[in-house]
Amino acid sequence: MNKSKQMVIHDVLIIGSGPHALTLASLLCSNDWDPKSDVRHDSLFSTSTTKSQPSTETSSNKPNTSKMKRKKRVTDGQAMEVQHAKLTTSERTVCSPLSLRVVDTYGEWTALWESQFTALNIPHLRSHSLVHTDPLNKKALQEFALRCERSAELHSLPEQVYILDENAFFNDMRLGKKERKRLNISSGLKKSLSFSLPGTKLSVDFFKEQVERYKLDKVLLKGTVEHITPVKEDETEMKDENLKQEEENQSDVFKVSDAKRNGAGKPAKYFQVQLEDGTILRAYQVVMATGPTRAQMANIPSWVKSIGESYPEERLLHTVHLMHHLPNSKQKPRETNCVRDKDTFAPQVCEPGQRVMVIGGGLTSAHVISVALQQGASHVTWVMRKHLQLKQFDVGDVESLVGRYSHVEHGIKMDGQAYLRQFYNERSLHKRLAMIHQARKGGAVTPEAYIHLQPFIVNGQVDVKTYCQVSEASWCYRNQVWSLSLTTGEHWTGDKIWIATGCKLDVKQDPLLSEVMKEFPIQVCYVEKCVVFVHVQHRSVLYMHKGFGNYLDDEEFFYVFM
Repeated sequence: MNKSKQMVIHDVLIIGSGPHALTLASLLCSNDWDPKSDVRHDSLFSTSTTKSQPSTETSSNKPNTSKMKRKKRVTDGQAMEVQHAKLTTSERTVCSPLSLRVVDTYGEWTALWESQFTALNIPHLRSHSLVHTDPLNKKALQEFALRCERSAELHSLPEQVYILDENAFFNDMRLGKKERKRLNISSGLKKSLSFSLPGTKLSVDFFKEQVERYKLDKVLLKGTVEHITPVKEDETEMKDENLKQEEENQSDVFKVSDAKRNGAGKPAKYFQVQLEDGTILRAYQVVMATGPTRAQMANIPSWVKSIGESYPEERLLHTVHLMHHLPNSKQKPRETNCVRDKDTFAPQVCEPGQRVMVIGGGLTSAHVISVALQQGASHVTWVMRKHLQLKQFDVGDVESLVGRYSHVEHGIKMDGQAYLRQFYNERSLHKRLAMIHQARKGGAVTPEAYIHLQPFIVNGQVDVKTYCQVSEASWCYRNQVWSLSLTTGEHWTGDKIWIATGCKLDVKQDPLLSEVMKEFPIQVCYVEKCVVFVHVQHRSVLYMHKGFGNYLDDEEFFYVFM
């Protein structure tokens, strides 16, 4: 038999096994999903979706305005579920199953998420219970909690809701009567399952149940990707019939606009993905769902690179190292056949009595400070370049979730779902980027995390330095301490520094995409957290992070096309 005929080429290869990879894999492995149905956010918020549905609620030609208003209130998940319910069994089984493979360094679904929960003692997710990994059932997480009698692990929202705009804090009195009533504790929102925050153990168990339900363990392969190489079509094989057949086999969900393509020369036939152990995988479509998990992606301030002295590595660390602690700790006992208690896997943020500096104003920085205090830090200095922001959710204030009065900020209309529709209708990538930055307003801490740290801030054990950055750092070998100069003119001497400045995703700098970008250069609109389609002449790489999936939309997402 010809060697080329024996070669296995998967339809889709997903790199990474986090929540977003889990969402996509579940969707592709579901027998109830129709690949020809459009479940993108753009269609769900467009008016065409509503207009295309025939009205069956009245036999009169005159529209019933009250019923039309109620129909407009249908949520995104309900719109998809209605669309899905109308598909007949025969329509759902027209397409043959996709050949799917998922590769992950640790060989376990959502291993890094569980590691981060453990490392930072995170009690519950920041996102509410409607933000989860099941792509076909909006209330899957709620139903799982009720079915397992674990509704107690759905944490209520805090009693006081902070709303931040510019540099000021506003309480819910800023809202109109309708929105204020919905945010009031007595209205039941605080106790609503939909707006509750799922516990970390509940979330991890939900992930495991989903993996079992969609039979995803069989598609997961343990391994670390080293190279992604586009394999070009030979000129002798470039026949119109072959190209047409390849495009027909391509899943519509990965097709990108047939806009102008910058790649010159031969098109890519498929992608060749090489693992560290030498294994070669081949796929027509590659999805990079690695997220901010690699140390080389850490956002390191410039002053760190300017440190002239040699210093112990454990005295200056980025928080990206914390998420790898648990999987690595679990792996070592397996290799030596040792049994260890789970509590021994917890990382050491600091030693008792140490003076610690934490740099960053996001939620991770608050978690690191909390763990440092639990482990006996004598004093913690919290440095951030802006003011301390309090927001319940990562993107958008609570008011954006429930809607608020219409107004304009920096030329951008802000009025709840209308704002989202404006975002999806905006085709300019640069304008979308500006809207994303306006919605995020930088890193923020949840009210409950701040309330937990407030007593330590009051008694002086935690010193918050806002509008402050490190200008210079040096390591004193004799005294084994850090000496830092701050932009405020102050000086700090301490034992350990944690950098919680997040990670940066750069398509052009990612080593895994270097060969792809070299062969098929594209124009990139930079965003800190993004979803990027790299369309490579009939084949595509999806670079995915923060926001893919029908319900995983609590953080921003962005598309970059050729």
